[in-house]
Amino acid sequence: MGLFRGKHHPKLLKTQRMSYSDLYYTLRLSRGDLTMRPIFIASSVELGNSTTKSILSATDLKSGKTYILDKAVRMTREALAHDAVFCHTITMVELSEDSIAKLVAETLRESATAAGITVPDLHFVVRSSGVTAGFSSVEEMQGVIKGLAKGCMLAGIPPRKMISPMRVDDIAPELRSSSMMERTYFDGAVTGNEAPAGESLVANEMEGELVTAGLKEAAKWLDVDYRNPVLSLDFGTTLAGRITDDRLPYSKVIGSFCGLAGAIPDAFVSKVVSEKYPSVLDCPHSKRRGMIKKEVVKGYADDVMRLLRIERINAGAAFGGSPINIDAARKAGVALIGVDAGDNLSDLPKIAAIGKEIHREGGMHYVMAVIDEVSACVVEDLVRIAREEGLMLPNTKIGITGRAAITGNKPELILEKLSDLFGRKMDKEVIFADDALARGAAVLGRCMHQFGSPANPLGGIQGSGCIYGKRMKKQKGD
Repeated sequence: MGLFRGKHHPKLLKTQRMSYSDLYYTLRLSRGDLTMRPIFIASSVELGNSTTKSILSATDLKSGKTYILDKAVRMTREALAHDAVFCHTITMVELSEDSIAKLVAETLRESATAAGITVPDLHFVVRSSGVTAGFSSVEEMQGVIKGLAKGCMLAGIPPRKMISPMRVDDIAPELRSSSMMERTYFDGAVTGNEAPAGESLVANEMEGELVTAGLKEAAKWLDVDYRNPVLSLDFGTTLAGRITDDRLPYSKVIGSFCGLAGAIPDAFVSKVVSEKYPSVLDCPHSKRRGMIKKEVVKGYADDVMRLLRIERINAGAAFGGSPINIDAARKAGVALIGVDAGDNLSDLPKIAAIGKEIHREGGMHYVMAVIDEVSACVVEDLVRIAREEGLMLPNTKIGITGRAAITGNKPELILEKLSDLFGRKMDKEVIFADDALARGAAVLGRCMHQFGSPANPLGGIQGSGCIYGKRMKKQKGD
């Protein structure tokens, strides 16, 4: 073990915010004239277990690159409801449609103001939620969707900006010339990935799709050809992600991830911070610096890992607190891989006890070191299972996003463990990106509006050109 230790340089894309006015002049100057490139402005509104975000993006439809204008982040516990409650987060913050709507509206308005635009300037809004742990009915997820939509409308977003346009006339006049809608139509494929047909396999199916698309866009900034086949992982509070093959014109989803991710370190610090609904985000940065004994960190990390179940899921209606549909997965030929703590979160209190002990014995810097090690071990196990199940092709690229896998020393540790797993240095085969879900929302909006970028494609397979021609033939039935 550790053959490649200390030699890794993660390809990590961190969000750089840019006001709309700065972007406007940057793109004008890059053309060398006063012609303005068409810019598609979208918002990703995300209701998460820990945070609720509105991330505004602007995509240059000529280059296909997406810029982040602003990111407004609120703690989801601010939406705590006292009546008409229909669901709760993984940390038991109770929510109602109205409480969700109020928080979403405030967050969306805040991001628009900070970006220097108005809410009506937005061309499209994509809503998503990771609040699925503990759900027992379709009605609960529908309530979240309604709450998100209600919040967007309270902020001033009309319903037509939250659905796929049916005609070119439904697209903003300044963007119509960039659409290929008169020749092709949106058939559900996003960045050349065809979603599993039929029922949803996991409760956060949309998140898996968005992060996969967002990682493909992020890779353009990192000069990596992150097109199919890929393995994507989103380590928010809950786990999401997909594995794709290399078929053309559309790849198939052959693997899907679910269960716990950031909820594990959140539990680890739950007896360390004083918040009623705790998160690692509440932890103060450790000012104490000193030698960290790696054997101590590894010992505690091993204790946590023994409480986790990381496996291919073959039975059950929920895993890691998230609803799953095993029968639908079998019919679609998709392997489900998940992370749980005991049986549907039952061992989270034991993880909390370990966190309390290490904080008492070693301090916050040891707590953070153990969290980094555990997160890297979880990634390693997920990838190992995917490999053992035959879901990874020789050229499958790996993409990782989410707070519980890209912060601290996690990227370096992940590269170290994956390099040992594959027996080669993985620095050029793994990418890390902040806000991949928001980037994916912008990409989804582009696909729905048929804003393609043939010169810089996101779809297709590594080393290939644009799939536009093959796509047209498929849609015509040739």
